Amino acid sequence: MRTIPSKKMSLLSETEARLVLSSAPRNVTELSTRELRGRIQRARRLMTKYEDMARRQKREAMGRRQPTRSRRAEGNANTMRKAMYFRQAMMRFEKRLAMMERREEMEARRMRATRKMGTARRATRKAPSVRRATRATGGRKPVRRARTAGRTATTSMRATRAQRAKGGARKQQRIGAVRRNAHTTSRNRRTQARSDSRR
Repeated sequence: MRTIPSKKMSLLSETEARLVLSSAPRNVTELSTRELRGRIQRARRLMTKYEDMARRQKREAMGRRQPTRSRRAEGNANTMRKAMYFRQAMMRFEKRLAMMERREEMEARRMRATRKMGTARRATRKAPSVRRATRATGGRKPVRRARTAGRTATTSMRATRAQRAKGGARKQQRIGAVRRNAHTTSRNRRTQARSDSRR
């Protein structure tokens, strides 16, 4: 970075000249966003300082203000030139900062889009494994756990249906036996009635 003041900026102090020179196109690209913000504040502060001084000198030269020094100001051309140097430097710093902030924002958007694409790809890769697991089980429902005799026993749906079918068969057998017993009882009663009528 070139930091040697030129003859044009001989009105500035060495520190002020270095600040203005750091805003040159070949030097400003070497600054970070943090450095740019700091230089913008310094350039604005010095610009305001010399603009206020130029207005005061103008009023002194016109006799509208008492001189702040022993010698009355005759003009403010040099002070206005200093203010112009810092205004131009501040504008270059702000332009470079805006460019870097736009670039950082675009990079952040690109990173977010890349993360979203990676998440979508991972979700797509996981989906086939779930389908394969469903096909491997033949579409059957998962095994459920039923509590029997104070402990957890694992039974399948097929076994549960078989037990229900057996229970229904037993019920039908019981109904049939009751019907047969009732028929036998009524037949015995009729036979006994015939015997009694013969007597």
